Amino acid sequence: MERHGDPGLTKMEQEKHKKQTNPTASVDISEIVRQVLARLDSRTETAQTTPRQATSAALTEKIITSRTIQQLGQKTAQIFISPTAIVTPAARDDARSRKIEIQRTVQLPDGQQPEQQKIDIIDYAQPERAEAVRKQLALRGITTGTGKIVLTETPAKEVHFQCARNNEVAVMIGSYNDIRRFSDEITPTVWVLDMQRLTFSAVVNAVAQISRTRRVDR
Repeated sequence: MERHGDPGLTKMEQEKHKKQTNPTASVDISEIVRQVLARLDSRTETAQTTPRQATSAALTEKIITSRTIQQLGQKTAQIFISPTAIVTPAARDDARSRKIEIQRTVQLPDGQQPEQQKIDIIDYAQPERAEAVRKQLALRGITTGTGKIVLTETPAKEVHFQCARNNEVAVMIGSYNDIRRFSDEITPTVWVLDMQRLTFSAVVNAVAQISRTRRVDR
C-alpha cells in the first residue's frame, strides 16, 4: 500500500525529497532568463558595431539636382545615371561632399550623341545676377551649353586664378568679337565676362553665343 506522507519527516526533508523525485523543480528559472537576456544583448551589440555595406542606386531622372542627391540613402556610395542625364553643379558639389561617385553606364544607340551639359554660370559677388541670366536664357529656350561662365568685375584676376589654380583654359570677354576670336584660336573651358564693360542684356546675349561654341570635356 502506497504511503502519501511520512509523519516522521520534517517539512524541510519532505521538500528535499520532492526535488529529488522531480529534477525540473530544481532548475533556476531566473538564471535561465538572465542567460537569455545576456545573449540577446550580445547579438544587439554586434549588429550595432558592424558597419553597413555601401549601396548603389540607379537613377532614371533626366536632370540630377541637389535635391536628388539629398534624397539618397546615407549609405549610398555610387549612382548610375543615363548618358544623356544632366547633372547640375549643385548636385555635383553635394555628391562630392558625400563622396558619392557618379557613373554613366547605359550605352547609347549608334550615331546618338549625349546632350550638352547644363550652362554653368557663376557669380561669386552677386549670385542673384547669375540666376537672373539663367532665367533670361531659359525664356529663350537655352538650357544647355559649353564650359563654365564666370561673371565678375575683376576679370583679369579671375582669369589668372582659373588658369593658375584650377588648370583651366580661361579667357576674358569684354565684347562679342572676343567670343568669336577666342573660340577660333583656342578652346576655352572658362569664359570670364567683364561686368564693367558688359551690360546685363549684353551678358545674356554673350552667354547665348558662348553656348553655341564647341563643347570641351576636361
